[in-house]
Amino acid sequence: MQFIVRNATVNDMDGLCSIRNNKGLFTRYLTQQDKQEAILVVAATDHIILGFGVLKLRGESAPKLSDLYVKETYRGNGIGSALITYRECLAKQRGCTEMYVSVDPIENPKMIKLITHHGYHAISAPYSKDAIYFNEDGTSYDKTYSRIDMKKLLS
Repeated sequence: MQFIVRNATVNDMDGLCSIRNNKGLFTRYLTQQDKQEAILVVAATDHIILGFGVLKLRGESAPKLSDLYVKETYRGNGIGSALITYRECLAKQRGCTEMYVSVDPIENPKMIKLITHHGYHAISAPYSKDAIYFNEDGTSYDKTYSRIDMKKLLS
């Protein structure tokens, strides 16, 4: 499957909402992008958004991978890996030397496997956290979840 990974624009809103119906979330990410607090990236083919991810910019040397999502029908085609690699390149271009990610090891063991494959290692023991989750249809719910923090040195 051929696709490109690029920075998202406001013109991607409909495509983003087609894979996760949460316009408020994407509007917030694009606003953060305008303020250089985050970078929303998409994987796309023609005019179809296949997946997205966010690079949270937490100062000069501590960027964080956030909110990686690939539409289920497109998984297994290297899209998640490409979204990770693209965001790592963006961080390196900014002079960052390391990257962080927090993952729920219970609910998302596939993500643990994926980022471990990309060279991330645990820097914390699992811990609990409360958050608001969003379904694909845009509805939300409160949940307590587990987290493990991971880190990679960028070369």
